[in-house]
Amino acid sequence: MVKNIFDIRDVNLDVARKINKSRAENNKYLPVEIQNNKLILLASNNNIKDNKELEFLYSSKIKVILTEEDYLLNLIEAVFLGQEENLFEEILGRAINQNSSDIHFEPQKEDVLIRFRIDGILQPIYKLNYEEYNKLITKVKAMGNMDITEKRRPQDGKLHQKVHEKSYDLRLSTIPILYGEKLVIRILYSEVFNYNLDSLNLNSKQKDKLNKIISLNNGLVIINGPTGSGKSSTLYSILKEINKKEINITTLEDPIEVIIEGINQMSLNRKAGVTFSAGLRSILRQDPDVIMVGEIRDEETAKMAVTASLTGHKVYSTIHTKTPGEVFYRLEDMGVKSYLIKDSLVGIISQRLIRTLCSHCKEKGERFSLEWGSFYNYRSNGCTFCNFTGYKGRKVVSTVVLLDRNNINKEEVIHEIENKGNNEMIDNLKELLIKGEITIKDYNNFIIEEGLGYEKNKITC
Repeated sequence: MVKNIFDIRDVNLDVARKINKSRAENNKYLPVEIQNNKLILLASNNNIKDNKELEFLYSSKIKVILTEEDYLLNLIEAVFLGQEENLFEEILGRAINQNSSDIHFEPQKEDVLIRFRIDGILQPIYKLNYEEYNKLITKVKAMGNMDITEKRRPQDGKLHQKVHEKSYDLRLSTIPILYGEKLVIRILYSEVFNYNLDSLNLNSKQKDKLNKIISLNNGLVIINGPTGSGKSSTLYSILKEINKKEINITTLEDPIEVIIEGINQMSLNRKAGVTFSAGLRSILRQDPDVIMVGEIRDEETAKMAVTASLTGHKVYSTIHTKTPGEVFYRLEDMGVKSYLIKDSLVGIISQRLIRTLCSHCKEKGERFSLEWGSFYNYRSNGCTFCNFTGYKGRKVVSTVVLLDRNNINKEEVIHEIENKGNNEMIDNLKELLIKGEITIKDYNNFIIEEGLGYEKNKITC
């Protein structure tokens, strides 16, 4: 019996929908495609009662492929979703239930594939025919104040939607591609933020360093990492921690992703001339204690952030670099003098995200005893809870750097950071292994991808 030899991408909608949904669910089978003059029938058992009727309907002999019932029912749901009355609301609700960050509607030659970005990975979820998709995209464009007649050029839009009594901001983007208009919806969970410092997966040493960084009244704190590494979530977690009635916290964001009561949040508006640099200049006139700038992108913003941190303000921001050492060079490339960087910078958090095993279906494997600890090497499996991927959720893997501003030998500190790189992340990975949240393969793949000394730190199965 196979679990997922076929997924929604392999299903021919015209073939599958020759029968109705109730028949597929009652008989626990799904016609997938015609292959070599045979109907490929995915089923949970070999007892196909209406075998002859199916052969007549499809004018083909039947080849039955067995799969697990949960997987089959999930696939049947995906095939027939396009027939739902409130299709957009149904898709959005399901995407939010799975904590998706984006929904991709991708026109193909014969149909439209829908993929959700879950835990940073795009997963094929549903398929629509073109009639269903055209109705959906017209509705979404109208709701997002976009031109429903314009299909030849890219468009952007936004809308506010309530799902399960909670509000969500949606960012819409369309582009013309080979087979039609591709639509991507970014979901901003602005009123649904459940993270805090305990969610950052820090060990005790890292927590101590971060608490010291947070306790400083002024200075520049940078969170670095590639796109999609959870930098914004870490920023918001810190802001929630320091959000007290006696201080003025003001943020400048593009866009505002999470709404936090008690914090003054300002969104970029390029049409009105509100850029990061212009906005930061205005915020400095607002008597702030703490400033959060969503990202340092240009020379002017970098210089202003550093200057603000040297004149009694605490400034938090992000930069797209791989290691803590690269933060210095990126700021220097933006025209900030090196002595100002050394005087202003008080902390760096360099982070990544790693997918964790689904707690509902992971399977215990071989036990390993190494110098630094003992653990079971769990295996990924797959179930309805994790969309049959074997993974559900992500954890932060980080390096936390505390820069003592009273340290005379700043050059030595910077040199030490450069040499150390992101090796502190290995400690986080080992703890996740001991907890059974990742596999040895996940661990090894991570240290290869991040260049963390694979030959020295690898674990051999």
